[in-house]
Amino acid sequence: MSDPRPARQPDGTWAHVDAGGVPVNASRFRAASLFSEGLAVAFRSDGAAVLVDARGMELAAHGQRFEWILPMNDGRAPACTSEGETGAIDREGRFHPDPADPEWRARTEVARVGRLLYERGYNVSIDGNLSWRLDDGTLLMTPSGVHLGFLRPEHLVVTQPDGSLLRGNRPPTSEFRLHVELHRTRPDCRCVVHAHAPYAVAASLAGVNLHETYITAAPVPTTAYARISSDQSPAVLRPYMEAYNWAILPRHGVVAWAQTAWDAFLRVEGLEHYAKVAMIARGCGPIEPLSPEKRMELLTFWGLEQLG
Repeated sequence: MSDPRPARQPDGTWAHVDAGGVPVNASRFRAASLFSEGLAVAFRSDGAAVLVDARGMELAAHGQRFEWILPMNDGRAPACTSEGETGAIDREGRFHPDPADPEWRARTEVARVGRLLYERGYNVSIDGNLSWRLDDGTLLMTPSGVHLGFLRPEHLVVTQPDGSLLRGNRPPTSEFRLHVELHRTRPDCRCVVHAHAPYAVAASLAGVNLHETYITAAPVPTTAYARISSDQSPAVLRPYMEAYNWAILPRHGVVAWAQTAWDAFLRVEGLEHYAKVAMIARGCGPIEPLSPEKRMELLTFWGLEQLG
């Protein structure tokens, strides 16, 4: 038996009909295509493009809405989401963005870093958040309440430069103010990572000053206390945004900002290792200070003389 074909109905809608012109199901569409690999493209009354089978059942869209879809070919149907992202739909209805798309590459990289932060123990539960500034100035952010260990590229939301939601099904992270201020102040940095790294938080609780404890990393400032998820966080961090690329928020976590997501991750990793060494040393006795001359020698080596 051949596949049904689309035919216009007396009421102006389209249906799939058999060889005798009889509709094979009750589904009606604004427009419909021939079947390809068992699926046809159809446009619902609300304008959304969908894939339907011979029974008129829509293929699950997994939360996506499509502006257009082309016929299925070798198990993939080229498509464009209502947000303008192009890619292809597989036979399970899952959308796969074009890997050459800059936003998709950024989503993939941010998601990988988010998962790595969890695997390395720098975040647990729904702690931590990330952002990336896109070419048009909008911000890609982790949504509120997401677990970074299970973060997927499609989970990320897009906000305006002020943090207001532009695209996505959930609100952005409650720490969006921190990200907004850093992206505004540091246009040379495209990625911001905030994590609840335990040794760095422990150092802030114990009063260990990583700005004065010189080892193999540049000085790390500790800001004044700020309540989480408030405009206090960017306010206490602001004095350090220009001269530094990382900081500890006491009793809260760490923030790092860099040109790439991987550089931002490396700064979090380095900061946490720095804090771990300092806390182990602190447990063995007082930390021996470095002389002012040696401190300046290190700062000069790092090109950070202005911090002396």
